[in-house]
Amino acid sequence: MEDFKKIWNDWCESWTITNNTEREQELQKFIAEDFKYTDPLQAVNGRAQISDYIGQFQEQFPGTTFVPTKILSHHDRYLIKWDMLNEKNEVVDDGTSFALVEDNRLKDITGFFDVENYPNL
Repeated sequence: MEDFKKIWNDWCESWTITNNTEREQELQKFIAEDFKYTDPLQAVNGRAQISDYIGQFQEQFPGTTFVPTKILSHHDRYLIKWDMLNEKNEVVDDGTSFALVEDNRLKDITGFFDVENYPNL
């Protein structure tokens, strides 16, 4: 579980890296080459696409960070509850993600949050 907490914290941190090259280099350290990410707004495949998606997210929500509040796990599968914080460290949303890890790398993440909180997206 401690290994996963590090991976997940690195994942959350990657959402704060604004330089595309730096972000892609960081993502290479802990996500699989054939990584898949899905949330209610988007589905992407691979490191380049997730990096682009993170960049688009940052343009819409500058200064946003994610903080895990609870992690459950079994058999390389993880359920993570998280808070989304604005630049003032105020909780502005929450959600849940399901993650699959393979060879100590994130292989697949499915995120869940209330899209009604984002009427302009």
